[in-house]
Amino acid sequence: MNISSGAETVFNWFVNLSTVAGFFGWASINLTYFFFYRGMKYQGIDRTKLHYYNRLQPWLSIWGLTWCIIFILINGFTVFWDFTAAGFLTSYINIPLFTGLYVFWKVTKKTKVWRPDEMDFVTGIPTPEETEGPYYPPVGFWQKLGATLF
Repeated sequence: MNISSGAETVFNWFVNLSTVAGFFGWASINLTYFFFYRGMKYQGIDRTKLHYYNRLQPWLSIWGLTWCIIFILINGFTVFWDFTAAGFLTSYINIPLFTGLYVFWKVTKKTKVWRPDEMDFVTGIPTPEETEGPYYPPVGFWQKLGATLF
């Protein structure tokens, strides 16, 4: 496959598909946080009391979601100047694929998007003591080096 001219085409297809799939993943993460923020705000839960708090939220998630959508839409913009069906398909097939899989899941599993008043932020949430193990300081050169690097 490396010596054929089709190898470059297949490689470019995989790059386009995986890149846009990554943008969909990051867009989903940002959208999930925005829904989380909306539920916390609606229920009057103070976010500053959480262990992981950032004062720039929800604006960072809105900013990230906006850029992910822009990148998804402009990923294959060059195909509009030199149009090929294969180029258009590999650049934009993830949009209907992602939407179709999302709708398929919602229909088959009969799930729904939760309203802010339905979100449960208390049940089943472990305490920090249950999730954090004891801290053991690094001993010796290799452990200190590993603690510094990681």
